[in-house]
Amino acid sequence: MIDTAKRASAFQALTRSGGGFAMVANDGRESLRGLLNKAGKSTDDAAVSDFKVIVARHLGTTCTAMLIDLMYGREALDELRGAAPDTGRIVAVDLFDEPRFGPLASTTLDHDAIEAAAQFDDVHALKFFSFWHPDQPKAKRVDESAEFVERCAQLGVLSLLEGVVQLPVTDPRFDDSLLAAGAEYGQAMPDLYKTQVPSIGTRPLEDVQSMSADLSREVGTPWVALSNGIAADNFADVVSAVCRGGASGFLAGRASWSPAISADDPETELETIGRTRLASYVERVDRDAVPWWIAAGEPPQGAVTTGETGA
Repeated sequence: MIDTAKRASAFQALTRSGGGFAMVANDGRESLRGLLNKAGKSTDDAAVSDFKVIVARHLGTTCTAMLIDLMYGREALDELRGAAPDTGRIVAVDLFDEPRFGPLASTTLDHDAIEAAAQFDDVHALKFFSFWHPDQPKAKRVDESAEFVERCAQLGVLSLLEGVVQLPVTDPRFDDSLLAAGAEYGQAMPDLYKTQVPSIGTRPLEDVQSMSADLSREVGTPWVALSNGIAADNFADVVSAVCRGGASGFLAGRASWSPAISADDPETELETIGRTRLASYVERVDRDAVPWWIAAGEPPQGAVTTGETGA
């Protein structure tokens, strides 16, 4: 684990003054290219990079932190530094096996990205995405997760471990697998865990809250929900449900920015409707999220406001 004071400072950089996370995922690679293609937009590398830049420009001051990759997101990282210097910065260090316009097949720890991120003195956390499947051996998952957490500690940054169940939500094993994955990844003791919403929000919100409470007990560390599969208009209510079940907030990509992809003017959509949409999620975090220090079982932290993002 990193130095206690440095750890608390990094958490404060990623959270609202009340200790909740309201973060935007801006690290999509081929998945983002696929969304652009589906919307009939340009799909070359420049188009992928340019979209990331406008997400950073217009949502950076509303979220508490932004997750960015180094493959197509270096310009977005620079934009975030300029447009929202007080917003937390998270760098993705996962290497995807992801065919163009196809589904993500597998992931592995990207050591080159870790070494590149180590050169930055203004990054607060690294993120590693790991697939979990009940029929796949766990040795690789366990080893990579442990290596990732240890490397983050060595670098003095927070470890954000993302465990994603590789099953469709229609599979009857999905929710049990979500709990099993949380228990397994929790043993690596990441600073923060990210995973899917129970039932992907398809069940009543009361059930989502109850299952989130089960997940909170299994993970044993602060955790946040991703938004994949949940409509932007429904995500605010889902954020409240998972937070009432013990989550400390969200790290959402598509619910935050995907409506802009199909807009005639994506930049204007993000600058206006997009900011309002994201602010509605932030409001739920302020109201319902479990502060990170409570979820981590640590002493209460002083309220820290991080500029516009923590107001």
